[in-house]
Amino acid sequence: MTAQPAPATAPAEPVFPIDFGSLRNMVEYRFTVLDGYVDIRGLPTFVVAIEAMKNKFRELLRDLANHNLAAKIQRVSDKLVISIFPRPRLGQPKRTINLLLFLASVVTVSYASYLLIFGVDPRLASFMYSSLSATGQLIALAAGILSIIGLHEFGHVAAVRHHKMDSTLPYFIPGPPPFGTFGAVISLRAPPANRDQLFDLGFSGPITGFIVMIVVAIVAILTSPVISAQQTTQLIAAKLLQNGSWPNEPYLLDLLAQSGLRAIPAGQTLVWSQVMWAAYIGSLVTFLNLLPVWQLDGGHIVRATLGEKGHKATAIIAFGLLAVAGYWAFAILLLILMFLSRRPLQGLEPLDDISPLSNSRKVLFVLALVMLGLTFVILPL
Repeated sequence: MTAQPAPATAPAEPVFPIDFGSLRNMVEYRFTVLDGYVDIRGLPTFVVAIEAMKNKFRELLRDLANHNLAAKIQRVSDKLVISIFPRPRLGQPKRTINLLLFLASVVTVSYASYLLIFGVDPRLASFMYSSLSATGQLIALAAGILSIIGLHEFGHVAAVRHHKMDSTLPYFIPGPPPFGTFGAVISLRAPPANRDQLFDLGFSGPITGFIVMIVVAIVAILTSPVISAQQTTQLIAAKLLQNGSWPNEPYLLDLLAQSGLRAIPAGQTLVWSQVMWAAYIGSLVTFLNLLPVWQLDGGHIVRATLGEKGHKATAIIAFGLLAVAGYWAFAILLLILMFLSRRPLQGLEPLDDISPLSNSRKVLFVLALVMLGLTFVILPL
């Protein structure tokens, strides 16, 4: 998950390291300047002619960054308006906190995994650990959960570094059983330059976590026990096992189980091991993060693809989906966090919100919708 730019201390009056004339020359190097002035906020502002400007504006931002400045571009009537402002002063990274939270999450996830693995009914334990020992499943389960969540966040970090944006390292959030974690979050230190960067920021985490989750699910399938159909019937009657299928479990996991990854002899049944719980959590994390709401990854993706109005419209649909699927607690928490923020009903706005999203990313938007559908699951009552 990503969050909006971290608040930073800014001076009451803007202070610029170079004069107005030099700023105008910098803008004129790439744009046709029609007018230039200092607005009521004290910000150098330039009116420029409308033209293809995605790459030009990104290059201007790069030049301004050398002077610790940034800019925002907006369309006003038949002209473009560029406002230049000082980049916020940022505090030093708190890597010690990142490390401590990660180590705490390792402990809480391992403890939650221990309870799950060694809390199995003895009638199940006799065969549940036949392919992979209890200790092996404990390690695989904890590693799977941490890998899905951790690599999800480092997918965001990779996108940030690729686009030369600035963000914090992931802050892992320890939690109680049965998950052992509430996930992780990074915070941007400044808005993305354009819709392409905003899309990459949102998409990079879910696609990385999605791929890792598939790997974990495959490991779970290959190491899960196989028992006779008669034994399966007896265990279901004793309510120690249950048949699962979509929408009570992610459709992706059903597809993988039926994909022929593992040959199951006639009259035998594959029983998912506890390692599949990590894949289930990964699917849940991917689904919730892809919802097109506020500062969730899906919110960034939809904001970049459909714009501000599309973002608000799909957010309403997303809350309806949460209600139907039984995610009332998550929906309420999300609403509280939204209205405690500075921009409760708006997504993250790029500095250039005019240039359209690239065609290749529009294709990836369809992939994001497919991922959302494959990971959707209704919470059990």
